[in-house]
Amino acid sequence: MIALLDAVSPSSAPSSEAWTESAPPTAAFLAEGDAEPLAALVGDTLSPRFCAWRGASGRRYIVSVYEPDACPAYCDAVLIAVAVSPDGRRQALTLTDTGVFPEPVLARLARSFAQSRGGSCGRVEFHLHLLAASPAERREALDDLRAAAPYAARS
Repeated sequence: MIALLDAVSPSSAPSSEAWTESAPPTAAFLAEGDAEPLAALVGDTLSPRFCAWRGASGRRYIVSVYEPDACPAYCDAVLIAVAVSPDGRRQALTLTDTGVFPEPVLARLARSFAQSRGGSCGRVEFHLHLLAASPAERREALDDLRAAAPYAARS
């Protein structure tokens, strides 16, 4: 029992020195169209596979990042089609719910960006948010993300 108390005693509490990690980008910066990296994965090999988008409410939506031709067909997911500029900045182009039949949604978007916009918007990625479990949660997430990126097209 004494060892347990020693483990949580004030003498073993972390020091109160200033936090040295820089703050994440502000919501205003993200509203311009960029996704933010996940701080927990910085420097890890998984870092390019995940990022977060911030809605107008300030809520963060964690997404998995895929090339359009390698994107898995998850039912009932929030999908963000994203243009990636040469300097690495990301801008949401289209936000949609993949629905019950995601294959046609993914194929249509991949074809659309490959043919008409692929050249003008640079590289395209598909970002999937899988944590919105119900239709209402997906609609809320899409509305929040659209409000932060009003220039993104609806699909």
